[in-house]
Amino acid sequence: MTVAEEETLLRGGRTTAEVVRIGDTVRRPMSSQSAFVHSLLGHLEGRGFAGAPRFLGVDSSGREILSYLPGEVPNELGEFTRSQLVSAALLLRELHDATTDYQLREGCEVVCHGDASPCNCVFVDGRPVAFIDFDAARPGRRRDDVGYAAWLWLDIGRSNLAPHSQGRRIAEFFLAYGAIEVADSLPAVLDAQTELSRRPNTPSATKRWAQRCRAWVEQHLAELTRAVNAPTV
Repeated sequence: MTVAEEETLLRGGRTTAEVVRIGDTVRRPMSSQSAFVHSLLGHLEGRGFAGAPRFLGVDSSGREILSYLPGEVPNELGEFTRSQLVSAALLLRELHDATTDYQLREGCEVVCHGDASPCNCVFVDGRPVAFIDFDAARPGRRRDDVGYAAWLWLDIGRSNLAPHSQGRRIAEFFLAYGAIEVADSLPAVLDAQTELSRRPNTPSATKRWAQRCRAWVEQHLAELTRAVNAPTV
């Protein structure tokens, strides 16, 4: 194997096991979702959407070949700046808009990424520029993806963040995305938390975390609602 062909295990974000980099490509195991993802990535490329890897084929080991996107991928959730949150919301909006004419969206509004968290996002110079790991992609509604993304990008449910501040950040995230009423932001977040906690293949620890996050939102719902609906300065 030449130097260019050496495999380097990718460790950024919450990487799927056995994902490696070879030169300017990423090799990942195939799954039952792969055919849909490959078609979706081809559609996004055709639409000129730069915020996703390119599907390049299948290697001799039966692994999918994707273009490598240089940058940093967070290992954990965190507290992001307003500029980073706005960039993430705009990136998600651009992704959704690029799928409105995708033939496999099954009559749904868009194709959702399905796990548009910071841990599946490439940052360059501190700015979110691309989403990776489309294994959970599926046809759906904008609010489903945006509610989930807002929950994880803002780490909604972490007890050391004041409800009023979180409410304002939630409003800013939804305003930056557009196309969804800000008044629907908290219901969208709650729905995302409920859906993950009830998903059959969700690990038990993740289900408990989602339930705790939902309990925090419900506990502070009145204050969060006031903050979300407060006039924008």
